[in-house]
Amino acid sequence: MKIHYGMAQWQHPAWVNWLYPTSLPTGERLGRYSHVFSTVEVGSTFYTKVDDAQLLRWYESVVDGFKFSFKAPQTVTHRLIERSWSDVQHDWLAFMLSLQPLQAKLGPTMLQFPAICDERALDTIFALCDMWTLSTPLSVEVRHLAYFDKSQTERRFLAGLSDREVNRVVMDSRPVFSTDAYCESLIDAQKKKPRVPCHPVVTANHPVVRFIGHPDLPRNELWLDQWAEKLSQWLSQGLTPSVFVHSSDNIAAPTLAAQLDERVRILNPYYQSALALPHSQEQVSLW
Repeated sequence: MKIHYGMAQWQHPAWVNWLYPTSLPTGERLGRYSHVFSTVEVGSTFYTKVDDAQLLRWYESVVDGFKFSFKAPQTVTHRLIERSWSDVQHDWLAFMLSLQPLQAKLGPTMLQFPAICDERALDTIFALCDMWTLSTPLSVEVRHLAYFDKSQTERRFLAGLSDREVNRVVMDSRPVFSTDAYCESLIDAQKKKPRVPCHPVVTANHPVVRFIGHPDLPRNELWLDQWAEKLSQWLSQGLTPSVFVHSSDNIAAPTLAAQLDERVRILNPYYQSALALPHSQEQVSLW
């Protein structure tokens, strides 16, 4: 009975003197992060090719049981339509090859498709899933509204993922769109984050949740309560969820993760949390 909690990054200036001390070198922050959280989204691999030596350094810096969720290169996902299928295949196979030595510490790898990929891309998405050769989980995030229509397209999408034992990434951006953008971080979040319906449907054993919290922490309570119930249900079914908690500026993301986990603990008397945020004066002063 385990939930992997993580952030969209392993370091943030506001987390100094909280998740890690000022004296800790930047290169050692991932290792310290891994003592608090058990997973992390890695967006670096989406933007550029990360060399194998760097991937190995990351792998060796974290504790046993930690899980990386790497994002597939944008040349595979966000440029899927404009590139030749042979080029897309080449980059996808090369990416999988780079991850092979890391499999002991891999969580669900993410194929994240942009809103431009509508239902016409579905067969290609399935073809990429069929190419997955690693023993670790794969997950798919889609952003075109056709995949949220609760009718033929979404049913075919969910059935195809289920048949392939691929996890659907559940995006919950409701909190950041629940108010007008009254501060810089909300303005930025509402520009960049997808506004899609939240359909918490499980298609495989490692469901992935991306929760985008509101910077005004009390405003998140409704959705945190809902997710605590859903995660408790998944745990009772023997599933192992990965929950990546964001906030509009990501400063409060660790606090939101701890608040969610506490709700899960209250609902599940046999659940033993592995998430324990350090306490410090700096943490208190942030809020």
